[in-house]
Amino acid sequence: MFIRPSPALTSSIAQAARSTLRSQAAPIRGYATEAGKNGGGSQSNLPLVLGLGGLGGLAAWYSLGGFDDPKKASNKIQETGQSAINKATETVQGGALNKDAFTEFTLKEVKPYNHDSATYIFELPDGKKPGMSVASAVVFKAVGEGLKDDKGKDVIRPYTPVSSPDTAGHIDFLIKRYENGKMTNYVHSMKPGDKIAIKGPIAKFPYKANEFEHIGLVAGGSGITPMWQIIQQIASDPSDKTKATLIYANKSEKDILLREEFDKLAAKDPRFKVVYGVDQKPKDFDGFEGYVTSGILGHHLPLPGLANKAKVFVCGPPGQVEAICGGKGPKGSQGELKGLLADLGYQPDQVYKF
Repeated sequence: MFIRPSPALTSSIAQAARSTLRSQAAPIRGYATEAGKNGGGSQSNLPLVLGLGGLGGLAAWYSLGGFDDPKKASNKIQETGQSAINKATETVQGGALNKDAFTEFTLKEVKPYNHDSATYIFELPDGKKPGMSVASAVVFKAVGEGLKDDKGKDVIRPYTPVSSPDTAGHIDFLIKRYENGKMTNYVHSMKPGDKIAIKGPIAKFPYKANEFEHIGLVAGGSGITPMWQIIQQIASDPSDKTKATLIYANKSEKDILLREEFDKLAAKDPRFKVVYGVDQKPKDFDGFEGYVTSGILGHHLPLPGLANKAKVFVCGPPGQVEAICGGKGPKGSQGELKGLLADLGYQPDQVYKF
């Protein structure tokens, strides 16, 4: 038996469809830490509906009784949205990366950054570009049988490059070493000439110029790298009028990654603003002390009243992400919006969790 949904629910699902295509989110400079595949066995005309109307067709299909379960409808919308993002990524042709298989790349150079971080520059063959879009990531695996977890399986970890997708001949990763991090310690032991296996790109959020009036980026520690990818894209396009506000929390001032780059941008680009935070604030530190609070978020982020013209991106340690917006769901899904951003009135389609 089919259950015909109310107009309000149909509208909600249509909005979710549109959202899925878009997302798969103190003292200051310039404008510029840790806180507390779905299966379906039945055959139907659904592919025809999708062919005619995409996700809008999917919402219409539901409104006509095509699904008897709202949860199943929501899952199908998310599935279809991720498929659309993956297809968009596939339009980047001729890159050095392979999204279906691991490819070995040679470490060309290591540039120390601070006490526990360094930039690892891997050579791309034949002067190729990586073949990535903004925003997207890759996964690392040790070559051969080099690195296993406690169950004897290969250790695989995601990383976001700090070099632009337009960079040819090499791809760069700023990697922070964590004491108990198997992959970070492995990478930090590598020397020029060593190889790592990389697979990607993995599509994340398909950033488009001028889609939003104002974006907020809330990061902690090494969670800064996808934010830098988006910020670089905006900075490289004078026609993009999007304002970007970064709130970046770390344990200490020396842990702040890419600070020089952010400060330079904030000083010269009126679209960009940066707010730093540390656990314990040194004497002349220009930023906030302690956890990211609702007051800090409310003061600096785009207002939720901007609706689909505002987006907030979040990436950081699990505890910080949980406190700010709630953790991600199963199989990398966005999960329920909770935490400080929910309390401030943001809607799920206004927030993206990397």
